[in-house]
Order: sequence, then structure tokens, then C-alpha cells
Amino acid sequence: MRLVVTLVFILATAAADVAGWWWFNRPVPVDISFDEPFPSVSFAPFRRRGLFHRDESPLTKVYPTPAEIASDLASLVGVAKGVRTYTSEEGMQVVPALARKYGLEVTDSAWLGTKPATNDREVAALIKAANAYPDTIKRVIVGNEVLLRKDLTPAQLIGYIRRVRAAIRQPVSYADVWAFWLKHPELADEVDYITIHILPYWEDEPVGVDQAAQHIVDIYRLVHARFPGKPILIGESGWPTRGRERGPAVADMVDAARFVRTLARISKENGFDYNVVEAFDQAWKARMEGTVGANWGVVDGNRHVKYRMSGPVEPNPGWPYQGAAAAALGAAAAWWLSRGGRLPAGRALIAAALGQGLAVLTVWQALNAWWLGYDLTGDLWALLRIALHAGLAAAILRATRSGLADQPWQSRWGERLMPVYGLSAIIATLLLLLHGRYRDIPNLEFLVPCVGVTAYALLRQAMLGLPCGKAFAVGRLFASGEAGGFAPAKQIAIGLWLSVLAAPLSEAQALLQGEDFLTMHPTWAERLPRLAYSLVANREMLIWSAMLAVLSLPFWAEWRRLDRRQTWDRPEADQPAASSRATSGAV
Repeated sequence: MRLVVTLVFILATAAADVAGWWWFNRPVPVDISFDEPFPSVSFAPFRRRGLFHRDESPLTKVYPTPAEIASDLASLVGVAKGVRTYTSEEGMQVVPALARKYGLEVTDSAWLGTKPATNDREVAALIKAANAYPDTIKRVIVGNEVLLRKDLTPAQLIGYIRRVRAAIRQPVSYADVWAFWLKHPELADEVDYITIHILPYWEDEPVGVDQAAQHIVDIYRLVHARFPGKPILIGESGWPTRGRERGPAVADMVDAARFVRTLARISKENGFDYNVVEAFDQAWKARMEGTVGANWGVVDGNRHVKYRMSGPVEPNPGWPYQGAAAAALGAAAAWWLSRGGRLPAGRALIAAALGQGLAVLTVWQALNAWWLGYDLTGDLWALLRIALHAGLAAAILRATRSGLADQPWQSRWGERLMPVYGLSAIIATLLLLLHGRYRDIPNLEFLVPCVGVTAYALLRQAMLGLPCGKAFAVGRLFASGEAGGFAPAKQIAIGLWLSVLAAPLSEAQALLQGEDFLTMHPTWAERLPRLAYSLVANREMLIWSAMLAVLSLPFWAEWRRLDRRQTWDRPEADQPAASSRATSGAV
């Protein structure tokens, strides 16, 4: 009978697990549709080459092959009327000829940086291509966000622009964030058209997807009013599908689809010329911009379309495989916890629920870690983190199995892993505070040590009748009896409490580092309300603060236990039943 009851519980919790994956990943209706080709998309065909091969990127100096470029251009036929490049070298010399073959127009570019020799080669290659393919290269851009990066002065940039304008017939421009055109209006006299980047997600004051349409219209009109008579190209506008939240701007598949559809619609309604950033995800950008930088494509790195321009949007198309894996892993864990169905019904239910819960947390953490690996080093780092997550989950399962069977178990592995997570959380929050704009908020990295360990400690408290201190104290979470201790618990607890406050402050700090924010709001009377709002605007950051508080509980409990050992460690201080159970085993 126990076996049948256990199997029913395992199947029921596995079904609930799969249902949860379905619920959170079911298609989301998006009421905006736009099924016409884009005027242009940013084209950077760099790819990952797999294990033990150097990935393609400007950083590794490994560039796409002509065959790869041809394949990518062919895939854009019907998706876009043209492409925008960012360099005239690095293997991109073949783009104009191939684009002509596939009927695509090209906005060709010269990449400018701090090295004059490289800039000279880029400009020479751009001029050569523009004169060789006047039917395909319809316009050119000299430099991309050079002033934003502070690679060149305006005078130096103007020198390159003049050199190109004197040598070709096509219209010439320079591309940068819209605010830099207002800061350097002298550039407008040097170009034939103005190329502005409008990226609501990246604004110093981020704009949510619901307000993005009005933001684009307002910025376009602002620039048009400042430079009347000059044609304007929205050279970059798009939305990331994965990465950290920035206040009201959420990086996910649904908001990305909604934004790109909105961009296409309002551009047609208002006669805007625009270019979507970007065609394909660029893994290498994660090194400079975090997860967000690698996930701006409408097509992923494996050349799968991420979302379409009409109909509902799937937040995570791979959820059936991931949910099935989590349910199977959870069922195996629950069966092992229940000792093959030999536990009483109440404990069998606990085994089934805890097994499935830890499986979900572990798989979710593992997926997140793997998604964040954008090169070989990142993959190895992801595997190490996955091993740590699984190790802590295994320690929880092992301790619970012994406790459910009323058998003592001694181990220090859980205790050794918890301070690693505690210190890592403090360091991650400090980095967010110092320079968090491009750093991921690590909520999903701490699911097992936060949610899993807390559930385990609450289970100890309920089953053994332990006071909170004994149930949570990190020095005895994974060991039975009265032995155990963890000296740095006080320091880690205080560090985590300070991190609870520092996490939301990082959002205000990011605002204060934004030049546009300071320019647009010159007085503290204007800044303070916006800074105060930034403390509560980022839902993901608030969740991280709450997780830090929960993560501090085992360290706080250990600190209190060590300070009051003479009280907590006296057998007579506990209820007799709790004492007898505590000496026979620990959950």
C-alpha cells in the first residue's frame, strides 16, 4: 500500500511540475501585427564555432567565411529589404556583391576607433566598396558611436566624414545615440542625413515597452526640430530577449516581439526610415554588455527565428523538454528520498514535493548558467556553477533522506557550500553597486541556496520541533547532533544585510553615472524624485534584495546560536520530544 501511495504522490507532483512549466511558458497574445519586410536590419554574421574552436568575433579576430555570410544574407530575403553593416573589413568585403545577388540594399559602414592606421584602412575600404557597387550600396555611415565611446574628438570624426564625402556619390552619415547629435550639432553640417540610435531599454532613464512607441516618436520629432530639412534614419532600435531588467524595461521574448512590431507600425504610420538591431544574436557582445548584449537578434545564434511579427509569442519554446527533464529528475529524487516507497504516507508526500521542488530549482539554475555561457571560458564557468548547484541540492536530498528515515547523518559539504554562496552574493551585489549597468542580476543563480535551503530548514523545524535558531543554523543544517559551528557566520550575515540595502541603491547609482540623466535634470530637486523611484522600479532587483535577506537566515541563526550556545545547546532547553528526535537524526 505504501508503494502505491508513494507512486501516486510522485506522479501527481511530476504532473504539477510539468503543468507549472506550461503555465509560465504558454503563448502570450500580442495584439500588434506587422507582416511586411523591415527596411533594414543590422548585419553582423559572427557565429560560435563550438567546443575547442575559437569563436568568430572582432575580439578573437576570427571572421565569418564568405559561405557563412552568403547563407545569412540568403536567410534575410523576404525578412528585410536591406542590411546595415558596421565595418568594411573583417571579412565583410564580400557583402555588397552577395547582397546584389540576393536583391538586398546595403548601408555600408566604416568602423572608427582609437587607432589611426585601422581607421584609414576602414575608410579606404568603404570608399572602394561604395564606388564599386553604387547600385547596391545606397548610403554609407562613417563611424558608429565614436563619440559615445570617446574614441575620437568631433574634429577628428569630421575629418574622416569629409574624406568619404569627397570620394563617393552616395549620401554619407555618422551614427550615434540621439543625445549626442544634440550635444554636437556641428556634425549635422558635415553629413547628408542624420543617423540616430533610439534604444528605450538602454536610456539612462529606461523606458518600458508600453511607453516605447511614444518615446520613439518624441525623440524623432525632437531631432527633426533641431535639424530641420535633414533626413533622419533611425539607425538602431530594438529590444533584448534575455538579460537583466532595467526598471520598467524587461528583457524577454514577449516584450521584444511587442517592441519590434510597434517600431515597424509607428514607423510606417509616421514615415520613419529605420533599421532593426539586429538580425542575429551576437554572443561575443556579452563580454562588454553582459547577457543583454548577446541577445538583441530577431534570430538566435543557431539561426532559429525567435519570434514572428504576428500572432502569440512563446516566452520559451524549449519548455517541453526542460519541463520533462525537471519532472523526470524530480521523480527519481522523490523515489530515492522515499526509499523505494517504504515511507509512511505523510513522509512520502514530503519526499515527492521536495524532490520535484529541488529538481525544478536545479534545472532552472542549470539552464540559466548555460544560457549565460557565450564562449569556451563561459561554458566552463557555467559547468562549474551547475556542479555547485547540483552539489548543494544533493546535500539537501541526502540530509532529508536520512531525516525521513530517522537515521543520523554527518556531512560538512552543505556547510562548506553555503559560505561560498553567501560570499558570492555579497560580491555580486557590490559589483552591481559599483558598475551594474551591464551586469546580470543573479536571482536565478541562487535558487537552491535561497529557496531550497529555506524549504529544507523549515522542514527541519516542523518535523523535529526545533526552535528557529537550531533549524536554520548553517553549522548544523547538514549534520545531526549538537556538534558543528561556523565562525564567520556573523560577518557573512552582516554583509548580506548590507547587500539588501545596496542592491536597490545600485539602480540609483547607475542613474547618477548617466551623462544624459545629469544633463536633462541639472538640479537635485529634479533628480531626487527620479532617484527615489529607481529604488523600487526594478522588480528583479527587489526580488534579489528579498533573496539576500532570506539567504542571510542560516548565517544569522548560526551567529545567534554561537552567541547563546549555553542556552540553545542545553538538552533541557528543548522540548523532550524534540530533543529525542534531534539526537536520533536530523532532517
